[in-house]
Amino acid sequence: MAGGSTRRRSMTAYSVAGHAQGTAAGDERMERYHEYVGRHRAERSVWPGAAFIVEALLLLVFLAGSLAVLMELNADADAAGQQSADLMEAMTLASNAAEEFAANPELAAVTGALGDEEEAARVRYGTGLVMTRTVEAEPLAAGTMYRARIAVWHEGAPAAESAVAGSGGPKPAPAEGSGADGAAEPVYTLETACYVANDGADATPTEGEVSRG
Repeated sequence: MAGGSTRRRSMTAYSVAGHAQGTAAGDERMERYHEYVGRHRAERSVWPGAAFIVEALLLLVFLAGSLAVLMELNADADAAGQQSADLMEAMTLASNAAEEFAANPELAAVTGALGDEEEAARVRYGTGLVMTRTVEAEPLAAGTMYRARIAVWHEGAPAAESAVAGSGGPKPAPAEGSGADGAAEPVYTLETACYVANDGADATPTEGEVSRG
């Protein structure tokens, strides 16, 4: 009887020890599983934030590029509009000067520009434009052929020497950014001629040549 009791106690103790060992192993596996799940969840929680930051940066770069393109297009449109307005104003000024020349080419040849004011070769109009007029007289057998070249410039642009050589007036001051060689182009130029007979007949205008600088 004593031997049987001892054997039963040994089997029970062995069973309890095995159960305890199995329970410990299961707890260890469960702990490792929870650690893995925790790390995985932590990594997954970081990626959405990083992706949002990257997308926000890309969107910011796209918006900045679009804004730069729009500003450049707007600047080009403003420049084209200003150029068109200057050309229309220059055409009006040159046409008026040509009419004055045709009305009295002899007076224009004497004064050189548009009158006897202090700056005869540089007439200001308050529009950012200045005008020069050069008149040449060519004696002919029965009269005189007067040729005029009218040029309209941006105020401050250096006029070509040929535009003011016959006027005796001052040259426009060089503009900022213009070269020292006076290579700036006029906004608009108009060339016309008028014939005056020696018998005092009225001046006869001839066909003019118009060009835009």
